[in-house]
Amino acid sequence: MRTVLAIMMIGLWAIGCSPETTTPAPKAQDDLLDLSTWDFGEVNIDEPSSPLGRSYEDDSVYAIAVVTFSGIGHQESAKKALASLSVQYPRLSQQLQVRDRSRGSVLAFGSYEGYDDANVARDIDTLKRIVNPQGKPLFGQIFISKFRTPLANRKLHPHDLWSIRKEFPTIIPIYTLEVAVWGDFGGGQFPKSKRRLAAESYASELRARGNEAFFYHNDDRDISSVTVGLFGHNAVDASTGFYSSEVDAMIARFPERLVNGEQVLEYLDPMNQSFGTRVQQPILAEVPVD
Repeated sequence: MRTVLAIMMIGLWAIGCSPETTTPAPKAQDDLLDLSTWDFGEVNIDEPSSPLGRSYEDDSVYAIAVVTFSGIGHQESAKKALASLSVQYPRLSQQLQVRDRSRGSVLAFGSYEGYDDANVARDIDTLKRIVNPQGKPLFGQIFISKFRTPLANRKLHPHDLWSIRKEFPTIIPIYTLEVAVWGDFGGGQFPKSKRRLAAESYASELRARGNEAFFYHNDDRDISSVTVGLFGHNAVDASTGFYSSEVDAMIARFPERLVNGEQVLEYLDPMNQSFGTRVQQPILAEVPVD
């Protein structure tokens, strides 16, 4: 069964589509990202594949941020604030914890299932009503936030796209080609566990065929994707939007972008459907930055 979509808006980080008939001139060799010299650690695209057995869960937690700290010594400042609150507000401090962020530390309250957890609004209201001895609010801006383990400390499966960013944190951008995506999209067919496992299994299947494939989970958008290949900053020409010959070659190998395992057709002109449809191509995407 094939699906027709007028406009697809569910990519990871869409860069743009390559023009249909124009192919850019090959770039000079020293402008290309030489992946042959990269050490991918545990990644081995020639390894025999087997089902991963379980879906690798996101280790994120949700908590209410009550105080943020940045600059030199931010973590120590956060710990001192927690110690002070433990003396003045012992019951409150039992639910407080110092959590790390990429640019500092946060004093966070509680632990929740997600942004829409029913307890979030109640606890935020309670926190807003706590005052200091001078009668002023104890905390300033209070908001629910998602906290992830810093990338350097995460235990990642070698097929997880984040493993590339962990290996090469300073190379920006790194591009990859999104060839498949899974999501529930309100239909009830692909809940979180099913879509995550589908992406991981497909990435494993592609690797069994000798392809450099990765899975990526975006639980904030309820989407899991599979990408192939890695490309440097010259993967797309910023002035023309043309893809490099390496990207075009990869698209030739993977001419379709699957959505929930199915081929997708898109209108050549969404404003004039009489022009017909075409198979949706993969999307050039950027490896995420922590």
